[in-house]
Amino acid sequence: MAKKFHLSLFSSPPVMHHQVGGWRHPRNIKRGYRFDRADIWQYCAGLAEAAKFDFVFSADFGGIYDVFQNDYKLAVRHGVQVPCFDQTVLHMFMAAATQRIGVIPTVSINGRQPWHVARMLATMDHLTGGRSGWNVVSSFQKIGAQNLGMEDLLDHKTRYERADEFAEVCHRLWMSWEPDAVVMDAEQDIFADPSKVHPIDFVGKYFKCRGPLNLHRSPQGEPLFVQAGQSAGGVRFAAKWAECVFSIQSFVEGMKRSYDAYKETAAKEFGRDPDSIKVMFSMMPIVGETEEIAQKKAELQRALTPEVGGLVWYSGILETDLSQLDLSAPLDEKLNVPGIQGLLQAFTKTEAGRRMSVGEIAKSFGETCSDPLVVGTAEQIADWMESTMNAVGGDGFLICPSYLPGMIEEFVDLVVPVLQKRGVVRREYIEGGTLRDNLMAF
Repeated sequence: MAKKFHLSLFSSPPVMHHQVGGWRHPRNIKRGYRFDRADIWQYCAGLAEAAKFDFVFSADFGGIYDVFQNDYKLAVRHGVQVPCFDQTVLHMFMAAATQRIGVIPTVSINGRQPWHVARMLATMDHLTGGRSGWNVVSSFQKIGAQNLGMEDLLDHKTRYERADEFAEVCHRLWMSWEPDAVVMDAEQDIFADPSKVHPIDFVGKYFKCRGPLNLHRSPQGEPLFVQAGQSAGGVRFAAKWAECVFSIQSFVEGMKRSYDAYKETAAKEFGRDPDSIKVMFSMMPIVGETEEIAQKKAELQRALTPEVGGLVWYSGILETDLSQLDLSAPLDEKLNVPGIQGLLQAFTKTEAGRRMSVGEIAKSFGETCSDPLVVGTAEQIADWMESTMNAVGGDGFLICPSYLPGMIEEFVDLVVPVLQKRGVVRREYIEGGTLRDNLMAF
C-alpha cells in the first residue's frame, strides 16, 4: 500500500526564498501584481488550502547578505532574499483570508526574550483557531547578530543550549494557565479561576521569567513546534522539541539518512514515539502538460538565475567570500561553518558522486537552494514523490516555488489531483481539527 504523506507551501516573502531571479519570470511581470501587498500571499495561501495542504511555511533572515565582495549592494540589486517581511505579520494576513490551513512563520530567538515570543505565538494560535506553528531558529549569520547590537553570534554549542532553555520557558508559559481556567461565570462575577493560573518562577543559565503568561491556554495548548537544524546539535534539538522537521536534501540517500537521524534520536535519547515527529523534505517541482513543456520551463528558470546572485547567497550562507576562491575548483569539504554543516555536505557533490566546483554550487544554489528540482508531467512528478516517500519513509514535502503564483497554480491544478486520486495525500481536513490534529492524522 502506498505511503500517505503531507503537503505544505514554503517561501520567504516578499521575494522567492529558494530561487534567485524568480521575480523576473515573464508571467509575474505580465500579471503586474505587487510582491509587497497582502493580496498575492493571501491568494497563494488560498490555493494551498483548496488543495488541502497542511500549512504554509516561511523562512526569515535578519539582515542583508554582505559577505560577497564585502558589500550588500549585489544582494539588493538581485533581490537575494531581500526585501524580507516580518513573517509573523504576513502569516496573520494569510490566516485572515483562510479557514483551515496552518500558518508557520519562522521566529528567531536571537535578541528576544521567551515572554515576547510565547505571548505573540499564543495570540496567533487563538486568533487562527488553533492553526499556528513556530519554526524556531537561533540564526547563524553574523549580520543578523550585528543588527541587534551584538558583535558576533554566540558559538554553536551555546546557541543550542540557549535555544533549549528558550523553548522550555515558552512551554512553561503556555502551560501556566490550565485548560479550564477561563469560566466566564457572570452570575458569580468570575472571569477566570485564579487557582488555575500559575507562576513558572523559571531561573536558568540564560533566562529568568516569573510568569504566568497574561494570556489563557490557546486552542492547541501551544503552537506546533517546527525545526530545521541539520547539524548534530540541530538534530538533537529537533529530536527533543520538534513535532515537524524541515530538511533540505538534494538526493534520496541524504533524505533517508536525515529521516533516520531525527527519528532514531527522538526515540533513543528522549523516549519519544518516532511517529510524533514528522520529517518533511523540500522539493521544487516544474510541471508541464508534456515533458517537453516542463523542460522548457526549467530552462527558462535557469536562464533567469543570475550567477552572481548564487555567489552572493552562498557566500552569505557560508560566511565565506567566494570572490576570493577559485570558482573552477571544488569547494573544500572541510570548510568549518558551524550551524549549516548538513546543508554544506548535502551540496558538495552531484548525485553521481562527482565533486562540484565552487561556481557550479553557487549557480545551482541560486537556482534551487539544493532542493531536488523535479521536472516533468503531473504523472512523472507524482511518481517521483510517491517513490521517494516509499524509499525514504518520509512524512511529506514542502513545495518550494521557483516563482509565485504561477508555480503553485500549476502544481495545484495538475499534480495534486493525481496525488489525491492515488490516495497518497489528503482530500479533506479533519472536521474542526487544529494544525496539529491534521498533521498527526497519518
